[in-house]
Amino acid sequence: MYRSQYKASSLSIPEQIQLLKDKGLTITSEENAKQWLFYVSYFRLKNYTNKFKDYQTGHFTPNCTFDQVIQLYLFDRNLKFILFDAIETIEVAIKTLISNAMAQTHGPHWYMERKHFLPAFNFDEFLAAVEKKVADSDESSIKNYKQLFDHPPLPPCWMIFESLSFGSISKIFEHLAVRDVKLQICWQYDLPDNILVNWLHCITQLRNRCAHHCRVVYRSMNKTIILPSRAKHRFLEAADQIDPSSLYATLCCMQNLINKIRPGSNFKKKLLALIDKHSEIDYAHMGFTKNWRKEKIWQ
Repeated sequence: MYRSQYKASSLSIPEQIQLLKDKGLTITSEENAKQWLFYVSYFRLKNYTNKFKDYQTGHFTPNCTFDQVIQLYLFDRNLKFILFDAIETIEVAIKTLISNAMAQTHGPHWYMERKHFLPAFNFDEFLAAVEKKVADSDESSIKNYKQLFDHPPLPPCWMIFESLSFGSISKIFEHLAVRDVKLQICWQYDLPDNILVNWLHCITQLRNRCAHHCRVVYRSMNKTIILPSRAKHRFLEAADQIDPSSLYATLCCMQNLINKIRPGSNFKKKLLALIDKHSEIDYAHMGFTKNWRKEKIWQ
C-alpha cells in the first residue's frame, strides 16, 4: 500500500483561531479561545468539533460557536470523572472476590502455580511481570514482605492484586481454570461467566479511555457488550433496542454491577445530575434509548 509523506506544519495559536474561523466557527472572544488552545491544545479540542461539522464539506454548521465546543469538552471531562470513580468500585470488588475466593481454597500464593490457569493464558509472561512489579515496588507492605520472608519469593495474592491493572485482573478472571471459584464469583452478580468476562473487558476499555483522557462522548466502543438475553439474567426492558457498542450499553452494565456491589453508591445520582444539566447533548447518539429513564436500574 502506498504511503505518503506527512507535510502539515505546526500552526501558531492565532493561526489556529483563524483556521477555525475560516471553517465557519463563531469565536466571540479570541482571548478566551487563546487560553483554551494554549492549555488544552488545538488537536485535543478538534476531537470535539466533528459533531458540529458538515460531514461532506468539513466546515462547521451555521451559527456554531467555540463555546459549544468547550461545553462538549467539559461535559466529556466531567463524565469521565464520574465514570472513573464508578469503575474503581467495580475494579476493587472484582480484585477482592478473586483474591479471597482463590486464597481460601488454594492458598495465598495460588497465582504462582500454572495449574490454576487455562492453557491459553500466558502464565510465564504474567509471572515475569509480577516479579518485576515486586522488584520495583515501593509499597510498604511488599517491601516488608521482602525483608521478612524469603519463601515463597513473592508476596500473597492480596498484596499482588493491589498492584495489578484492571486489564490484568480481567484476563486472570477469564482464564481461571478453577471453575467452581469462577462460578461462585459470577453468582455474586447473577451473571453467566462469559457475560461477566465480557463486561470486565469492556469496562477495562472504558477505564483506559478515562485514565488517558481520551474522548468518551459520541464515540463507539471497540469491544461490544453482551447483554443477557435469558429472562432470569435480563435486567433491561429495551435490551433488544440497545447498540452493544454504545457508551450507554456499558453504562447500564456498570450500574447493574454497582447495584450489587454498593447499593448506596452515588454513581447513578451523579450521572443523572450531569445528564440533566446538559440537555443540549445528543444522548441518542451515545446509544441511550428513547425511554431509558424508565428502566429499573435508573429509577
